[in-house]
Amino acid sequence: MIGKSYLRKERSDSMKLSVIVPCYNEGLNINVFYEDMLKNLKENKLSYELIFVNDGSTDDTLEKLKDLSVKDKNVKIINFSRNFGKEAAMQAGLEKSSGSYISIIDADMQQKPSTLISMYNKLIENKYYDVVCAYRESRDDDNKIKAIIAPLFYKLINKVSNVNLVSGASDFRVFKKEVKDAIISLKENNRFLKGIFSWVGFNTIYVPYTPDVRLYGTSKWSLLKLVNYGLNGIISFSSFPLYLIFYIAIFYVLLALLNTIFNFFGYRTMIFLLALILISISIVGLYISKIYNNALKRPNYIIKELIGFNNK
Repeated sequence: MIGKSYLRKERSDSMKLSVIVPCYNEGLNINVFYEDMLKNLKENKLSYELIFVNDGSTDDTLEKLKDLSVKDKNVKIINFSRNFGKEAAMQAGLEKSSGSYISIIDADMQQKPSTLISMYNKLIENKYYDVVCAYRESRDDDNKIKAIIAPLFYKLINKVSNVNLVSGASDFRVFKKEVKDAIISLKENNRFLKGIFSWVGFNTIYVPYTPDVRLYGTSKWSLLKLVNYGLNGIISFSSFPLYLIFYIAIFYVLLALLNTIFNFFGYRTMIFLLALILISISIVGLYISKIYNNALKRPNYIIKELIGFNNK
């Protein structure tokens, strides 16, 4: 006869939640985040692992994470050799996670652990769904320029790509192991996880949330980083910019033919055409750079050390 304790353990393991936490210079936030996360996990009696990915932090983030791993065997640390970016940190966490359910959350307390647990419970209660994704209801506390750019980005990528992103959708998600397996099976180097989640499919529930004010520190996302991030998303999932260059070229070929008859091009038009050519070359160059990076087959990250992954 199978013992009750064994059955309880089997059920617990089958519901295990892997919480992936990318960290870059979050030393002031780590302990507060951990205590809040732990309280919510224990209140809901969840089997869990906390996977902190130290993305080349230059403060005391790693030291504080190591202290946590000493007192809690469920705390695991992936320590990168340098800063590789949040996309790489999330990828590493996914590849090392062992739970039947996986979640991604930031350490700055803008995304609340209590909200994560609510998302997990919603996924458990709705067997038809595979992913619960949080989207931002409001950007009132954001930089005004970012607040304008973000909705425009979602509208643009939805029009020109083969993925559909809900406006304000974040990396703050809870999902089943099958979704994780599908994502990490993709070997492309250019990772845009929001687009990848959409591309692999699976049934998704979208839930609104309003981010809290960041507890300590400042956002690591500058305007330039956000623009680069958006460009990477569009290039990763759309060939539209290349087609646009082609259509513009056809248009100007027709204009050139007309110009041979009417001679209406002036120097201002020529300057504009030169600028357009330079922009077109730059767009093609972005695609070539992605191909080049994939051809190099360099890893998206390098792990300096793993801590806690041998714990049973």
